[in-house]
Amino acid sequence: MGSRIQPPLPREHGAWPMFAVPVLVGIGAAGAWSVSVILFALTAFGFFLLRYPLMLAVKSRAREARLDALRWSAIYGSATVVLGAALILVSQQWLLVPIGALGFVSLVVYLWHVAHRAEMTAVGEWLGIAGLALGAPGAYLVGTGTLDGTALALYLLDVLYFGGTVFYIKFKVREQPRLAKSDARWLARLWAGRVTLAYHAMVIALVALFAMLGMLPALAVIAFVPMVCKAIGGVMTQPARLNIRRLGFIELGLTVVFAVVVLAAYR
Repeated sequence: MGSRIQPPLPREHGAWPMFAVPVLVGIGAAGAWSVSVILFALTAFGFFLLRYPLMLAVKSRAREARLDALRWSAIYGSATVVLGAALILVSQQWLLVPIGALGFVSLVVYLWHVAHRAEMTAVGEWLGIAGLALGAPGAYLVGTGTLDGTALALYLLDVLYFGGTVFYIKFKVREQPRLAKSDARWLARLWAGRVTLAYHAMVIALVALFAMLGMLPALAVIAFVPMVCKAIGGVMTQPARLNIRRLGFIELGLTVVFAVVVLAAYR
């Protein structure tokens, strides 16, 4: 059989918002469109696409599947390098180099976890989030020409938000189904969701503290309120049969709300 015609695309629906939201938030906060911004978005997209065939190449045991994944990795990688070089030449923003280097390091460490079948662990998923969230400061740098506190704040907000989805989904998929087999009391549900609740409590407290110190706009706190309410409701509600499709739509809807509120905070 020859090489597949259809290009391999990331199948994890949650990965697409993790790529798109930081880039869009960075562009929106910068408030500027230019050739450089478009080139950055395309470069970031190429890097995002590259992760999936590389992951397949590392995981695949069949020689043909591995070679096919490597071919597409070469295609995506070449496009990303060409676009990235054009971006540097057009924008003259050399600070993009260390940002790209951080993204590359996160990719290498992520692939190491893939090789050890640990990419779905909390650490493995956080590495992916940390790498993809670099799209926010990168886009902001290209749009404004500066890498300041706002760029760091945008990165932090994206990492904290998507980090919450890791803990919540793992709770819904791994812990809550066990409670559904019995008439679990509220205390048992609270204990099962302790990690998820602790994380969300820490995040809302941290964002509120940064807002009080003037490091974040006050509206940024509001962006996390729906996420926290979701976590509390999801943990305390009597568990029923898990509907993955419904869970995905809820996460997507709340992610859109988060992005809109963050953009409003920086306008």
